[in-house]
Amino acid sequence: MPPDERPTPPPELDSVSDETRDELTAQDGATLRAVSSYLEELAAWKDQHDGEGASSDGTEPETYPDGVPERATVSVTEIAGTEYYYYQWREDDEIRSKTVRP
Repeated sequence: MPPDERPTPPPELDSVSDETRDELTAQDGATLRAVSSYLEELAAWKDQHDGEGASSDGTEPETYPDGVPERATVSVTEIAGTEYYYYQWREDDEIRSKTVRP
């Protein structure tokens, strides 16, 4: 690769927001190496805890509703004593969302 050509992100990073990729691109080499080290440790921790569920208190759903991809971010919100799941994900250049009452 020529020295002035920036590396192309792998396809696995398609689910990472453009803002996150831009923020990483703006960092210096030392910071990127520190982030890389942290991400390796985080990945190992997640691998170790993978079967334990997405939430420590068990409030997140185990399955996603129709039309919501499994890569969606889930937020649990309580309004007037009623719990709602708020799903958010990216499709192409658009951010999609869906709110579900369990």
